[in-house]
Amino acid sequence: MLFQLSKNAFVRQYGPFTYILGRVSNFDEVYVDAEVFMRWITRAPIEKTVLLQRIANVYSDVDCNVIEHDFEEFILPLVNEKIVLRGNDEAAIQMSEETFSYDVEHPKTEFIGSRMTQTASTESTPTQTLLEEYFAVHPTIFDIQMDITQACTERCVHCYIPEYNPIFLPYEIIVKVIDEFRGQGGICLTLSGGECMLHPDFEKIVRYARSKDLIVGVLSNLTLCDESMVKLLQETEATVQVSLYSMKPHIHDQITNRKGSWRATKMAIEQLRAAQVPCMISCPTMKQNYKDYLDVLAFARSLRMHAQTDFVIMGKMNCDTSNLRFRLDLDETRHVLEDIVLRSLPVNNEYFDPKKKECMQTDEEWSARKVCGACVSSVCLDATGYYYPCPAFAGVKLGSCYEHDLKWIWNESPETLRIRGVAGKDFPKCRHCKDRDYCSVCMCRNFNETGDMFTPAEHFCNVAAINHEVVDEKQRQMIETVKYNDLRSTCPGG
Repeated sequence: MLFQLSKNAFVRQYGPFTYILGRVSNFDEVYVDAEVFMRWITRAPIEKTVLLQRIANVYSDVDCNVIEHDFEEFILPLVNEKIVLRGNDEAAIQMSEETFSYDVEHPKTEFIGSRMTQTASTESTPTQTLLEEYFAVHPTIFDIQMDITQACTERCVHCYIPEYNPIFLPYEIIVKVIDEFRGQGGICLTLSGGECMLHPDFEKIVRYARSKDLIVGVLSNLTLCDESMVKLLQETEATVQVSLYSMKPHIHDQITNRKGSWRATKMAIEQLRAAQVPCMISCPTMKQNYKDYLDVLAFARSLRMHAQTDFVIMGKMNCDTSNLRFRLDLDETRHVLEDIVLRSLPVNNEYFDPKKKECMQTDEEWSARKVCGACVSSVCLDATGYYYPCPAFAGVKLGSCYEHDLKWIWNESPETLRIRGVAGKDFPKCRHCKDRDYCSVCMCRNFNETGDMFTPAEHFCNVAAINHEVVDEKQRQMIETVKYNDLRSTCPGG
């Protein structure tokens, strides 16, 4: 009997925890003291007898029958989930391999970093909670975003990038950083820009990252995504996120400032769909497409793709706020929030979930909490070679990849350590705010708009207050529904 790790499964060891991720089945689990059982299960097949002998060599004082029993008990659920493949020969193993398909029912998914994960509920899963707690004490690079060029094929009116210089991060440097990231236990690599497909070595970068056993995510407008690019993404099992602003070509093109961009992007989305490349559609909502985002979500549903809207537009990386004139005003924001909360519109922000009202944090808990995963589990590298806590946060430079390796950036950079130490207590305006649990505190967004990472912009404070009101209304509706159903159940013939 042979065992082999699926090409869509990824294993990392974080301290005592063995983290196993399966992309196709959305498997996402953490195990304790399982490292020896998974140590020799790789993408190359191994005989069960060889595997058990190697495990027995580690546990020399344990009876072989006990080891085999424990191994079978551990491995069976992973075999059932197609995380570990099992067969009498390599041909049988290859036949049992599953790949992503839009034509098979999957749990609703979204992208986190460059991986896809379940979002049937916005509550954190036990696995996510456990990893967050571990990373908070033992900061570990889980995700990295590499903005490999500043050049772009579009000039989106709301973009936070202040300039589009034809700067490209050299391939040799990218390989160096990928190696360092993998050596640090990283798993999710996101390639972005600018437009990352403009990089002359884009194909080499994607293939190299995949050869290092990384999940490769691509943030792209897809205007350069031809048949050869689709084939590349398909062969490397990459995931894609793309913005589509409207189903009206002139509205989309008005936002991108590129005539014909809607047609190119829509065609590429349909090509990725036909090739079964996992792709998520994002529809950032602003004044130009305020009435169009529902049509984009309907288009995605027609293709059985996941899509979401997002009305959060931030200032530019150089603190230029001229792009904010396209941001929704408060009345328009309220309308979108009502769609999100009252009509369950997909959005990538868990704080919209009314269920959070059941587990609000105390002042002490909120003050001690980490505000985000920047420098705790994620980091960003831009085309100039500078590391930032997250994309768009140019106000804080952690160091340069030309001067330091990623290990130094992560463990010794003074700026990394400073950002990592930031907690709720550092936001004086937010600590005792009645709307704090309905807001997403963001150092980057604060800095780009106010020039101070700890001072929120008034607009987002107002949005949080509106969100609070809308969630309260949702809670009231839920309570009334429960009371109505209870009343019906007690009525004769009800």
